[in-house]
Amino acid sequence: MQHSVIVVEDDDALRRKVTSWVDSFGYRVREAACAEDALEALDREPSDIAVCDANMAGTDGVWLAWRMRQRHPRTAIVLATALRDCESAVSNLRNDVVDYLLKPFDRVRLLEALSLARDWHAAAVGEDDLHEALQGRLRTRRAVLAAALAEAQTTHVAALDGLIAMLQFHERDGRGHSRRVARLTLALADELGVGDDGELLRLEHGALLHDIGKLDVPAAILTKSAPLDEQEWKVMRRHPQVGYDLLTNLRRFAGAAELVLAHHEAFGGGGYPRGLKGDQIPIGARILSLADAYDSMTHPHTQRPPMPQALALDEIERCSGTQFDPHVVEALGKVLVGVAEEHVH
Repeated sequence: MQHSVIVVEDDDALRRKVTSWVDSFGYRVREAACAEDALEALDREPSDIAVCDANMAGTDGVWLAWRMRQRHPRTAIVLATALRDCESAVSNLRNDVVDYLLKPFDRVRLLEALSLARDWHAAAVGEDDLHEALQGRLRTRRAVLAAALAEAQTTHVAALDGLIAMLQFHERDGRGHSRRVARLTLALADELGVGDDGELLRLEHGALLHDIGKLDVPAAILTKSAPLDEQEWKVMRRHPQVGYDLLTNLRRFAGAAELVLAHHEAFGGGGYPRGLKGDQIPIGARILSLADAYDSMTHPHTQRPPMPQALALDEIERCSGTQFDPHVVEALGKVLVGVAEEHVH
């Protein structure tokens, strides 16, 4: 079956080049020079795939993608965007776009995006056996895009914001949880007298990005209101390794990768992914583990309401020596008392 593609681009030369590439791949292709013309053409005859420029003069590709998703829900949308505009496009469209082409792109990258879009369209029209494998490919593209955005930023702050923004689109409270965990992690490190400036910076990066591997966890698992089954837990437990693999390839955050890998290890040896025990676990990861758990307990979760602070502290005390480092547990009590005293004064 020959799949159909519409190329929407207001730059005549670029539109002709992309159309020529699409045609050479064996797709049935047509062109549109603006969003309105594209929508009219799709209303007359829907396409399986649309390759749209995000930043066209007049009505842009983001507007067009919204309208296509409403009127042609089975058309797979690939959005071409300059790096500077990509984060905005992602935030506006979330899951309405199958893939993003970062300009300038080549034939190989376009062919890869079209292959993914073709399979998305096939799944949308009812070929369910493609669905699970396709979701994995979509998550992989999301992680690759996050890494590309971060690598291209000129400052650490912008790179962090880009990565956390990508996680926020995938997980509802990703940004808020990351920032709260980072604040508590640094407060605990200060109370324990851990680390010089360089170590504290790595610790902050690790805390902010500890869940970045969840980009590879299906949204259905992250948002499930019932307890996860064993297979779902197996998938969830992969996220520290996925985060480690992503960060080790980003030079500016590679120093935090080990903390991300180890933040679900348990002091008594029952954690994952490596089953480390006691001092085998980096001190930064032991601090991060407790900060992550405390914030998760005391804020709403898809599977339960927030836990009162006193009950959360009781649970942490109960797990001191097994899940958590006793010295870090002791520091948590002091940090929270200090915060309470600041609020009184």
